[in-house]
Amino acid sequence: MGIRAGLLATCVVLAFACGKKNNPATGDAPADIPDDGIAIDADLCNMFGDSCTANADCCSNLCNGMNKCDFKQTCGAMGHSCTTNLDCCSTSCVNSMCAAQCTADNQTCTSDGQCCSGKCNGTCQPLNSSCKTGGNPCTAGTECCSSLCTPAGLCGNASYCVQNGDACAKDGDCCGGICTKSGGAMLGTCSQPSTGATNCSAGVDGTLCSSCGDCCSRLCQVYPPTGVAICQPAEGCRIDGDICYQDSDCCGAAGTGLPGAGNVVCLRQNAGDPVGVCRNPNGCDPEGDVCHYKNYATCGNSSARNDCCGGTGNSGVCQLDSLGVPRCYGLSACVDSGQHCAFSGDCCNGLPCIPDGTGNFVCGQMACQMSGSTCTNSSDCCNGSTCVFTPGQPYGTCGGMTTCALDGQACNDMTPCCSGLTCNVTGTDMLCPAGMETGCTCFTPIF
Repeated sequence: MGIRAGLLATCVVLAFACGKKNNPATGDAPADIPDDGIAIDADLCNMFGDSCTANADCCSNLCNGMNKCDFKQTCGAMGHSCTTNLDCCSTSCVNSMCAAQCTADNQTCTSDGQCCSGKCNGTCQPLNSSCKTGGNPCTAGTECCSSLCTPAGLCGNASYCVQNGDACAKDGDCCGGICTKSGGAMLGTCSQPSTGATNCSAGVDGTLCSSCGDCCSRLCQVYPPTGVAICQPAEGCRIDGDICYQDSDCCGAAGTGLPGAGNVVCLRQNAGDPVGVCRNPNGCDPEGDVCHYKNYATCGNSSARNDCCGGTGNSGVCQLDSLGVPRCYGLSACVDSGQHCAFSGDCCNGLPCIPDGTGNFVCGQMACQMSGSTCTNSSDCCNGSTCVFTPGQPYGTCGGMTTCALDGQACNDMTPCCSGLTCNVTGTDMLCPAGMETGCTCFTPIF
């Protein structure tokens, strides 16, 4: 079964699967019944991040390619109602019902819905001539537009959103926010607006990467559900060059009172484009934008300008955030809960910097975001919870369950980091001293 974009946290969608609450009438643990209709005993199933060998091992009914329990899929199993092929785990929607595994490109077909490409002309017509789109058979990731060949031998998706060139049904499916379809076609292919004169080339959040220089956020890290490196969203406001829906999504939007406010707008390449790009046409780099960090060993010198609005040159205004991303930080004092911010480094006591629902980024009310709350990165979420992004949404929701602290989350001797992460003094690559209760976060040098 192909791994698809559109992942929702089990704790958000299926709270009973995470809480394992007993039936109040009998005292017995209920059977969890996911959307695909497969009953799973809550007492026996594994939680997010646990090891697994088959889907049935997991409360979410999804064992990913790394043999770890993953989030709940939003695609339907055979027999579920559907509108397009991407509604189905099989990538095949026939007569408005999810059918068996889709027919590969260039193979004989009788209807559009049978084809992985969603287009039949006696044979299934490929959507992309240079790589295989989702659902097609594969033997290696290099064959797939997504760079992911699943254990089932099918092109899946390496990220929480669909890669450029891969199959999409709507704009919101795509990391780049644009799905181009020919007239009347069921499926098209993903693309993105031109980033133009920005500090990044094409590395918007969710897209494949090989180094931090590939990403607008400068955060190229492995996406745990698939084991493939993607550009991860930086915490707080969106970085220059990244995809945006409105000006207030971007670092440097007007009206915040922060250094460089008003320098950046969400620029749409064409008037009808569903998304734009954070662009800085008005001078210095605003609060929260990436900057040129001196002696930045893991990413050269961060390949960004040395021109923060709060102080130019090597004035100390460019600082690493809790994820190791170099950000412009030019405030003379931290800001309190409910006040405008660009990233958590602006907030007093390490409060997360999150969208407030009215188009502003503000410092949160609590030290971390609880499960079900809005987040910009897993570093915003309380330990044991991760920020889950879904296609078409600019921000994520805290969910999932782990028994360790994730990248950017608080850690100490009693709260260990997940495997592969080290507990460092926040904003540095120095190990957290023994007995230090606060001021440390889990850290992975970005590559």
